[in-house]
Amino acid sequence: MREHDSKLTVAPSAQSSRIAGILFADVVGFSSLSDMEVVRFHYEFLGAVGRLLALTKYPPLVRNTWGDGLYLIFPTVRDAGVFALELCAMTVETHWGELELPESLRVRVGLHAGPLFDFSDRVTGQLTLAGKHVTRAARVEPVTPPGMVYATQEFAALAAAYGVTEFVCEPVGRVSLAKKAGVTPLFTVRSNA
Repeated sequence: MREHDSKLTVAPSAQSSRIAGILFADVVGFSSLSDMEVVRFHYEFLGAVGRLLALTKYPPLVRNTWGDGLYLIFPTVRDAGVFALELCAMTVETHWGELELPESLRVRVGLHAGPLFDFSDRVTGQLTLAGKHVTRAARVEPVTPPGMVYATQEFAALAAAYGVTEFVCEPVGRVSLAKKAGVTPLFTVRSNA
């Protein structure tokens, strides 16, 4: 065994899996931003998301971005759902025009939940969680209307089973997921306040 191999995390096993809440979000219209607006977006929009993450009572276990995309994994469906609503509210309440961005800036958020495996990312060295359920969450976000949060049936069922009271999951109907991932029942997530 080479020296650096001794520091690697053991391969995931069934014993290291956990049920987690998975959030994917993106900004509608990001691809139409000018170069200067993209720079402003990284400072202003992602800065606002960073501040929200620093202040939330529901921090994720894993966080990542690419372009306008957010990928967050939470320890519970409750945490994922509440943060998703906080993110949407922040986006609606911010006057983006004053920050030299389109005033209509909105996120769409897809939520899913399922068993994921803990391990150290072989590229970044950071904790991550992975499994087929990450892909399922990624297929929900593109079919979510701007300013809304959609969740899978699994997410809604776990929220009900765990007695989550901060939000409700209301049926939308059967929806075709992105990238030909099939047709599945989806739910809109709304604040219960």
